[in-house]
Amino acid sequence: LLAITAHAASKKLPDAGETKVEALLKALTLDEKIGMLGGTGFATKPVERLGIPPINMTDGPVGVRWDASTAYPVSTAMAATWDTVLIHRIGVAIAIDTKAHGRDMILGPCVNINRVPHGGRNFESFSEDPYLASRMAVAYVKGVQSRNVITSTKHFAANNQEIERESIDARVGKRALHEIYLPAFKAAVEEADTWSIMASYNKINGWWASENQYLQNDVLKGEWGFQGFVVSDWGATHSTVHAANHGLDLEMPTGKFFNEKLADAVRSGAVKESVVDDKVRRLLRVMMKADLFAKQAPVMADEKAQRRTALEAARASMVLLKNDGNLLPLDAKKIRTLAVVGPSADVARAGGGGSSQVSPSVRVSPLEALTVRLGAAKIRYAKGSLMEGDVTILPSSALTPAKGVPGERGLTGEYFNNMNFEGSPVLTRTDTAVNFVWNGSPCPGIGEDTFSVRWTGTITPPVTGRYALQTASDDGVRLFIDGRLVIDDWHDHGMVTNTHMLDLEAGRRCDIRLEFYENGGSAGVQFGWTLPGVHLIDQAVAAATGADAAIVFAGTSSSIETEGTDRKSIDLPANQEELINAVARANKNTIVVLQNGAAIVMTGWNDNVPAILEAWFAGQECGTAITEILFGDVNPSGKLPSSFPKAWSDCPAFGNYPGTGGSVHYAEGIYVGYRYFDTKNIAPLYPFGYGLSYTTFMYGTSSVSPVNAGTSGTFTVKTAVRNSGARAGSEVVQLYIRPVSPSTDRPLKELKRFAKVTLQPGASTTVTMTLDASAFAFYDVVSHTWKTEPGTYEILIGSSSRDIRSSQTVTLE
Repeated sequence: LLAITAHAASKKLPDAGETKVEALLKALTLDEKIGMLGGTGFATKPVERLGIPPINMTDGPVGVRWDASTAYPVSTAMAATWDTVLIHRIGVAIAIDTKAHGRDMILGPCVNINRVPHGGRNFESFSEDPYLASRMAVAYVKGVQSRNVITSTKHFAANNQEIERESIDARVGKRALHEIYLPAFKAAVEEADTWSIMASYNKINGWWASENQYLQNDVLKGEWGFQGFVVSDWGATHSTVHAANHGLDLEMPTGKFFNEKLADAVRSGAVKESVVDDKVRRLLRVMMKADLFAKQAPVMADEKAQRRTALEAARASMVLLKNDGNLLPLDAKKIRTLAVVGPSADVARAGGGGSSQVSPSVRVSPLEALTVRLGAAKIRYAKGSLMEGDVTILPSSALTPAKGVPGERGLTGEYFNNMNFEGSPVLTRTDTAVNFVWNGSPCPGIGEDTFSVRWTGTITPPVTGRYALQTASDDGVRLFIDGRLVIDDWHDHGMVTNTHMLDLEAGRRCDIRLEFYENGGSAGVQFGWTLPGVHLIDQAVAAATGADAAIVFAGTSSSIETEGTDRKSIDLPANQEELINAVARANKNTIVVLQNGAAIVMTGWNDNVPAILEAWFAGQECGTAITEILFGDVNPSGKLPSSFPKAWSDCPAFGNYPGTGGSVHYAEGIYVGYRYFDTKNIAPLYPFGYGLSYTTFMYGTSSVSPVNAGTSGTFTVKTAVRNSGARAGSEVVQLYIRPVSPSTDRPLKELKRFAKVTLQPGASTTVTMTLDASAFAFYDVVSHTWKTEPGTYEILIGSSSRDIRSSQTVTLE
């Protein structure tokens, strides 16, 4: 602790601020200090006696999850822009939204590496590459904190799967830890001065993240000189003494371990009071930096300005993967009929699920935007397929409440202020449908968490046949039909969809009892059905037949890519592949637009369609941005921040995920993403850094100066780029480094710099990038330091990791 404090002293607040912090710390009693170290849900405890305010928090990181707010593109989409200036602007916008909701701290950015494509929160992280993730993290943190909003860079560390996240032990080597999984955190600390770091749920090499001495004290607070506070993820604290001594500063959501147990540990000597003082000092220091002691003036968000930022980010994020025969952009003047099909056509899939899910007041679906563009008369719409996890809400016309008045439609809802239906309900009402996502209390008299609801009544099927009854819930749900339990998912989880197949007779009523409880975090429940005899793919084929073009909107959803669980498969869910191939057979001008958060395997249909646009979960303006790109108003400029494999079996972690016996072994070491594909010569379907444009870019020969330097020297690399096409566009120039004859095992190449440039047709520019010794370094597990080795290196300039346009050789002496 003394070493940590000594290092921290070199990066103090201005003297007046440090003086106030120390004065407040001296005035606090032990009980008051410990009280500050345990939360109250989404805030810290104030000390009114001394004028110490709370830190009011809100979920993030792709928008404020606190009532209605702007939904920005997910983090993967942000990284796909490769535009740090834009990400800084998004950070500023998110900070304004945070302040407008009366909050002081956003729980983001999420900078975990996309180790496996299945990861439920991959959409919430930036990339498979630590350098790209670092640049995004620095831009985001600086943007948010420029408006005195606290960031919480998360999840520290090696939180790369949601399966068993609260118990799994990530067994990862020191070199992989430092080269792959820690650089984005390091950059956020050393370059952006992030004011908070969130410890993850999992263990790392045998120790819970929230009590990991090596990560929190030795590396974060020691080597990196971190000045802020470490906060636990919600419910991720497991001890008092270990957590206190090993670096955790704030326990959330409440002080289960940092309470009187910590006071007893201090009095017994198991935890020194100086350790508690260091934690409180860090909280006070951040409060000072965020100006929380000053009177907070109300902040109003300019909704139009925020929407413009969200739209610009969505435009810049989308990646054109395929465009055979220049099918895109479409010419609106030549379109007489456009088939619009797919389970994501009429839905604005703004983001993934879980704590990052934002509820925007406005959202634009692709179908809405396309209809505005072309007019309803030119659109042939067919759903084509049901998205796995989506629920077609049971209409009120089929429901009769148990306690309703004659002629009333819906179900009787009884709302309890506990999770077990104990006592009398706080509220009894008729709900016309069960279709709820709550970001707060469901009704007066009930809190945001720990409540339950019971719906009763009858269901009357309109036709005879086999129905799929569905529930979607976060957390537990039970469904009874005529007193028989048919769906039983009575435990805590993220939004999960359950289905029960049932033969029903037209007009014959069935008794319904639907029960739901909410424990903590997100809350939502839906009840729906699928009618028998509906042939959705046939309807889509009919719509596509004879149309000038067909657009299939496919992908995943917030119930498939979500906190709390991983994807079961990285293929398209349900029968979307069958849908795409059927539509492609019916219409040669078939375009696939993907809305998702992470890589999808496409080998079963990729060769059958001429055009593919990766649109991501692009926030509330997704439909508008997609339409603008499809019709050429905007030239796509996104590049993939992670590799899209041909098959899961090609991936580096295959065979070492999701783990066994409570542990997951990172046996692939430093070979994550393109580092693995390129070094092992395994071709992905679409490589890291890849993305097409409606124009073309020519690269000139690169130059480097000097060509020889010492291991502490710097190199200046220049590359000429010309827009050789007919449209204005943007290109991402990527610089990779390859050691020629390394003394230790190293990837074939690693991204070290990039620059995004925008050029008019025929225009040229020279891109200049500077490399210092850190660009050539690797982490040496013997000396436990970064090491730059003398030798020969190739500097590779390319448009993707697999499209190298020029190279130069330099020597480090």
